[in-house]
Amino acid sequence: MNFIREVKQRADIVRVAEYYGMKLNRAYKCICPFHKEKTASLSISPQKQIWKCFGCGKGGDVISLVSDLLNINALEAAKSINNTLGLGLNAEKPSSYLEINKYKQKRKTEEMFKKWTLQTFILLTDYLHILWNWEKIANFDDERFVEALQQKEKTQYFIDIFIEGTIEDKIWFWKCEKKVVKRIESRIRTFRATGE
Repeated sequence: MNFIREVKQRADIVRVAEYYGMKLNRAYKCICPFHKEKTASLSISPQKQIWKCFGCGKGGDVISLVSDLLNINALEAAKSINNTLGLGLNAEKPSSYLEINKYKQKRKTEEMFKKWTLQTFILLTDYLHILWNWEKIANFDDERFVEALQQKEKTQYFIDIFIEGTIEDKIWFWKCEKKVVKRIESRIRTFRATGE
């Protein structure tokens, strides 16, 4: 595969833009560095991996962005992105289809793990919210009150893993605490169905 095309497929335009000093807001818009303006008119699409300035009309992909920012040609831009993001590609030797497929599988796994991380974090925070409510409204001899006392601190600890933990911490949780997640999913389903 062509080196420039491979860099374009692997590079995340948002990460690249931020690395090169573009201050993106939550809508992935910023002041265009290619003309003078006071309001953000440059927009980046993370889904399509493209950019467009609606003020000056410039636009393109991640390669053209770096090329225009650094005033270099496309090959130099691809090399710069490769080094910046640590993609590990060799500009002199194209990657084999095996390497490309291995990289695509790795990215797919990373995306699935990212999705699982978000879903599990939401699940844990929902469960903690339920536990807080039970602690407030349930009687001392009610099993919901007991569950709240027993599970609240542990659930908060798990949430902290997702907020402050490293990727290794999250992988540990995924490997070792699957039963906890299944139990909490079941408990939340029951609560939503019955209110108890």
